[in-house]
Amino acid sequence: MRAAVVHRFGPPEHITVEDRPPPQPRANEVVVQVHAAGVNYADLLMVAGQYQIKPPLPFVPGLELCGVVTAVGASATRFQPGDRVMGAPLQGGCFAEQTAIPAEQLFHAPVSLPLDLAAQLVVAYGTAAFAFERAGLKRGETVLVSGAAGGVGIAAIAIAQRLGARVIAAAGSAEKLRIAKAHGAHATLDYTLNDVRDTALTLTEGRGVDVVLDTVGGKFFDAAIRATARRGRVLVVGFASGSLPRIAAEYLLLKNVAVIGVGFGGILLAEPDAVRRVVEALLALHAAEPFTPQIGGRFSLEEVPRALQRLAERAVVGKQLVLPRAG
Repeated sequence: MRAAVVHRFGPPEHITVEDRPPPQPRANEVVVQVHAAGVNYADLLMVAGQYQIKPPLPFVPGLELCGVVTAVGASATRFQPGDRVMGAPLQGGCFAEQTAIPAEQLFHAPVSLPLDLAAQLVVAYGTAAFAFERAGLKRGETVLVSGAAGGVGIAAIAIAQRLGARVIAAAGSAEKLRIAKAHGAHATLDYTLNDVRDTALTLTEGRGVDVVLDTVGGKFFDAAIRATARRGRVLVVGFASGSLPRIAAEYLLLKNVAVIGVGFGGILLAEPDAVRRVVEALLALHAAEPFTPQIGGRFSLEEVPRALQRLAERAVVGKQLVLPRAG
């Protein structure tokens, strides 16, 4: 079987496509024929050797997939060949035609779930849903979402809207804001042209936003804290800007603001029951009002470096997918 392989940490241009022996499942593993794999910022970090998990070289990247089970280990009794599945293996391996995954990191994907959505439901939508759970998001509250046209951003807009919240989408171009609006944002904010704090206060009639979901970090984070309402919650999801913010603690004190870390990768590893609860809640939301994913491009295994580079350049609207059998 073919796979995209990393032989040394660094830029994605070093990734090569190679033939490898098909995987054989260990007792607790399931072998999946990969139909589609989501491309995440964490993949870029893992390839560079900067992710929280540093796999031994050589390795196959890719942290999220959907596909069909082809073989199961002796103790992986929840699955059988032919099952339609989705999952997020923290060890990677999804940018391949087949991969072996621990059974606890896989979920059944109902037939009603399109493959484009199944390939990103666990990580992109799961991250957003877990973030709002951490914030205790309530109906009628206002949410400010940065990176609103990215995979997590679009998921956050869709989930918050279904939970009864009002969404202000923040992004860096008119096209990205148009996409965010099409996915349910009630208002938009271009943070390259407008002051984040002043615009957010204007859009909330001076009150401020109840929840900030920030995937960007840097200067946006600093401004967003100042844009919160009293008892506001700021959700730290990622740092797509490449700049790690430093918290001005006096703002937290003055308005009783809470800054909450959202490390969904750690939850995937340490709390499988919590992940299962999040996935079940997402499937219920989808059943009531189907999610419409925004696909930012489909790539073959040979095109994995280009997909990762586009992510590094912040040139992606929506979620990119790798199709291992494409071409």
